[in-house]
Amino acid sequence: MVVQLIIILFLGFCCSYPIFLFLTPQNKIKENFYHFNLGLSIIIGSLALLINFLIRYFSLKSNVTIHQIVDYGFISIIILLAIITWYYWNKKYPVLYISILSVIGLFLLKINFYFESTSFNNVINYISSIIGTLTLSSVLFSMILGHWYLNIPNLPSSIIRKSVFVLNVLLILRLILGLIIISTQSIHSPLYGHIKFLYFLQSFEGIILWVGILFGIIGAIIINILTIQTIKLQAIQSATGLLYVNLVMILMGEMIFKYYFLTKNILL
Repeated sequence: MVVQLIIILFLGFCCSYPIFLFLTPQNKIKENFYHFNLGLSIIIGSLALLINFLIRYFSLKSNVTIHQIVDYGFISIIILLAIITWYYWNKKYPVLYISILSVIGLFLLKINFYFESTSFNNVINYISSIIGTLTLSSVLFSMILGHWYLNIPNLPSSIIRKSVFVLNVLLILRLILGLIIISTQSIHSPLYGHIKFLYFLQSFEGIILWVGILFGIIGAIIINILTIQTIKLQAIQSATGLLYVNLVMILMGEMIFKYYFLTKNILL
């Protein structure tokens, strides 16, 4: 289960992280920023696929499944990202094409891990979980961007302000969809049977979910609002420190949400 948790987090990061390169104008940031961030996505995605390959190699199952076919899609995306990084090393990066690859990767992530049903409830759950994946990538992207201000002292603060604003929007959307899921949906609990989601949160099984909700969403929104105010004071490095705190909180929340999905098939 821990290995599956690592794989879903790593692949989600690999597919969603490059989208945020849209927030950084290439005429104001050196190419090294794009080299580093694309390389980070490629390495994390490759590690996930390597772990996944080793699991399948040593498993007793020899038949070809849809998951193995989807793995080739992930491999293709990582190879294409590597080719783009190499070919455009000293050129202007095609951020649009990179973002398209990321969107395709998120779609493959849905096929590989999430519900196959297309019911309205499951669509909301899937969107909420993908927004959570984007939120984790967004906070790490903003944190790395904050460090980049040490390399380029004259970089406009509007760039990181925009990045943190996008993070705030994602967190608020995550909270709204989470409230809709909790208030309208029912789930199947191995201990209590078919019950309302809200009642599940009040049970012993669902108590850990509160940690993810309070720290990974609500607490993260509060920290992010403080980060925005700090950026307005032109204290970029202080804001980066707050983003470190937010990264830990959001990562903890996403690990809890993905744990419940993998172990109890509860997607929030």
